[in-house]
Amino acid sequence: MLRHIPSQCYVVQVVKDNYNLPVSIDTTCPHCRRRVNLSLPWDNPKTYVVEHCSAHCPACQQSATLILMTDATTDKGIRTGQLFITPNDDVRQPLTGVAETNKIEDGLKRAYFSTINVLNAQEWTATTILSRRVLEGITQSIVAEEHKNKNLPTQIRALLTQLDLSKPISTLADAIRKGGNIGAHFELEKEPNQETASLMVDLLDDLIEYIFILPGRIQQLHDKMEKLSETKPVLSPHAGITLNGASKSVKTE
Repeated sequence: MLRHIPSQCYVVQVVKDNYNLPVSIDTTCPHCRRRVNLSLPWDNPKTYVVEHCSAHCPACQQSATLILMTDATTDKGIRTGQLFITPNDDVRQPLTGVAETNKIEDGLKRAYFSTINVLNAQEWTATTILSRRVLEGITQSIVAEEHKNKNLPTQIRALLTQLDLSKPISTLADAIRKGGNIGAHFELEKEPNQETASLMVDLLDDLIEYIFILPGRIQQLHDKMEKLSETKPVLSPHAGITLNGASKSVKTE
């Protein structure tokens, strides 16, 4: 199995052999699960379809294979691609569509990807705190200006007046807020664990998909249906028969 490496993980890119190649990336090692920087040599001959190279984890010294699958060619003739790593592991992947959408501000995207990173690094307390931070970013990006400087519970209530959120979604946001409070305040009997951190990121994914990703997908589907409805129907070959240059309809039962 392959794990996709999003472009947000690229540290350094160079143009080589008409390719825009990532040569330094920050990612989770598939062997030791640490967040590390990998150097990618790309010394193999270029096929312009699928490229591969090996990189060694600076922490555990284990080797991983990086695969670049050709994605597109830019106006300048430079090829780009999607980067993958193998062996795969059970690390958490970012929600599909977050990197591509323009509905989410770059700062909020970075906070979300940071939350995924600390979850994969098994930093449970940091995950809960960052999850709450992402929730704050979501509400501040939507609520009216007069609510932006208020506390999170007030912003969530304001959010409910601006969006038609059902009760499960409002409960979801409140759960993330409370989980972040547990992580932010030191209490031995309430120390966040893997289950709490994973659940909070699950809730974040649901909230982001509901507010930012799903409306775009619905609009795309709507636009496609609109185009289909505007397409003129093609007349059936049995709709009429031409006899001696005159067109006569054939009545069907």
